[in-house]
Amino acid sequence: MKIVIAPDSFKESLSAKQVCECIEAGFSDVFPHADYVHLPLADGGEGTVDVLLQGLDGEVRHSQVTGPLGEPVNAQWALLDEGRTALIEFAAASGLDLISPEQRNPAITTSYGTGELIKEALDQGVKKVLLGLGGSATNDAGAGIAQAMGAKLLDQQGNELPFGGAALSNIAQIDLSSIHPRSKEVEFIVACDVANPLIGENGASHVFGPQKGASPDLVKTLDRAIAHFAAVSAKQTTINQTMSPGFGAAGGTPMGLSLIFDIHIKQGIEMVLDALNADTVLDGADLVITGEGQMDNQTLQGKTPFGIAKRAQSKGIPTIGIAGSLGQEIDELYGTIVSTFGTVRSPQPLQQVLEEANNNLTRTARNIAATLKLGAKILD
Repeated sequence: MKIVIAPDSFKESLSAKQVCECIEAGFSDVFPHADYVHLPLADGGEGTVDVLLQGLDGEVRHSQVTGPLGEPVNAQWALLDEGRTALIEFAAASGLDLISPEQRNPAITTSYGTGELIKEALDQGVKKVLLGLGGSATNDAGAGIAQAMGAKLLDQQGNELPFGGAALSNIAQIDLSSIHPRSKEVEFIVACDVANPLIGENGASHVFGPQKGASPDLVKTLDRAIAHFAAVSAKQTTINQTMSPGFGAAGGTPMGLSLIFDIHIKQGIEMVLDALNADTVLDGADLVITGEGQMDNQTLQGKTPFGIAKRAQSKGIPTIGIAGSLGQEIDELYGTIVSTFGTVRSPQPLQQVLEEANNNLTRTARNIAATLKLGAKILD
């Protein structure tokens, strides 16, 4: 019996690799002779570099770049495929976790550091860039990335704009004459788990701005500013991207990227599954076990368990989901995931839940395996 264990991490408690190990420990107590295949996953956000490095040959890089508030930060990224592919997490240089809650201000935060990582990758000669957009601190519509790549964003007086989304309300002209010479030579894949447009009530500023520190008034200011940026950008690209699906991700980052690169937007989990040749790993499997910290209706929006379960379903392989907790409105998950299990036994303080995650997950996996074995025995 071949069992593929393909979870995301349990945030703040277990890495995806550790989740695999716990599930195997529980299952192997009941099925000691099964063939267990580990496929730790991520959905394009934090942890994606580590996950892909576990499954692919690669080299970790660390670069000092500009943080979201202009301060220097040490950002991790990776070269894969013998240096032909760069893997970059937006959060590594421009992430919300890099700023304390009291300092969060999307009027001035910048994606410039992420642009510096991309520029360094191009300087290294990569042919492909994989960029995961999760965990952003910015609402500058990717303007900082464009600036780092050599674009000049100018006001009416011909002065270059300062960093941040609010400054985009003053943009009058975009000069792309000095952008990186290899910008159009690379395949550029953007991992994006939302379909939100750039502006409007469902756009970057209104939906994601408040969690980055934007007040209601600032949300409106930023929405108008990036709408103006898109209108000025359309003079360069001939396409106004204000309502393009996915362009609201990471504070509108695909907007600035599209000025410089020919981008292809993919769901993050699909990018990861393709990179890890998941379809080949699934061949011959009898069961897939997946999971994440919490499974709920958001799991259907491109999260890891739903992504791997769809791949397994296309091959006729059943999937079981294990989560730290099960949230609301999970009924729709049963169209792709046969059954779901929570690991927490009773109401507990969060710290206790995190500390006991290893034991709870192993115990739950063992109980699921015992139930499967009993079911098979009854049916015989």
